[in-house]
This record gives sequence, structure tokens and C-alpha cells, in this order.
Amino acid sequence: MARQWLIPILIMVGVYVFSQHSLKGGPEVSVHDAANLLKSVPRPVVVDLRERAEFEQGHIAGAISVPSAEFKERLDSLKLPKTEAVILYDTDDTRVRESTKLMYESGYQGALKLKGGLEAWRGAGHGVVKPLPAKP
Repeated sequence: MARQWLIPILIMVGVYVFSQHSLKGGPEVSVHDAANLLKSVPRPVVVDLRERAEFEQGHIAGAISVPSAEFKERLDSLKLPKTEAVILYDTDDTRVRESTKLMYESGYQGALKLKGGLEAWRGAGHGVVKPLPAKP
């Protein structure tokens, strides 16, 4: 008798977890875990969603710049891996939610939001890099 309730309960739990996951814009990765992932092979792709001027002031080493306003239009052309980790970040978490959610809706299973964004990254003592100035 108790078994007949098991499947509906599991379905309800699954729906709840999926809805909470969707509302947050996808799973998060802590700064500590992201730093460890960036030492792994293969190294995850890192996407900086801030405006280019912000990117040029300093970004996570190896990050590519794709401003959030352009992300939807450029997603297919970026050739991001569908099943491997892709870490997305902005200054805090404001611009990253929609982009991560879009990736999941488009079949990218490894999209991760950097919890706390670049502010948390810097706050944890991790450095940033700046592009080299253009030669005259």
C-alpha cells in the first residue's frame, strides 16, 4: 500500500527541484570549487557576461567576453561544450541568471553560475588579469 504513494511523491519532489533550479537560473558553483575546476583537465570554459569595458578592467584568467546583452544572439556561434562545465559570471549575480537559464533550455548541461560573481572571486583572494595594451 505504501508503495503506491512512492511514485507520486518522487514526481512531486522532482518537479519541485526542477522548478527551484529554473527559478535560480541553474546550478551555482562556489568560488572555491570553481578555482579547483579551473585547475582540472579539461579546463572548463569561463564566460564573462559583463560589458567589455568592465572585462578590460580585469577578468578571470582565460575567460571570454560575451556581454549579457549579446549572449542570446551569440550562444550558437560560441561553440560551447554541451555536456562539460561552462562557468558564467558577472559582477555579482544579476546578469548571469538569464544566460545560465538560456543555456539549460538550449541543451547545455554543464552551465554553472559562479556564486557571488567576480566580487566573490576577488573577495576570496583570487586574482584577475587585464588584457595587454595594444602596441603602437
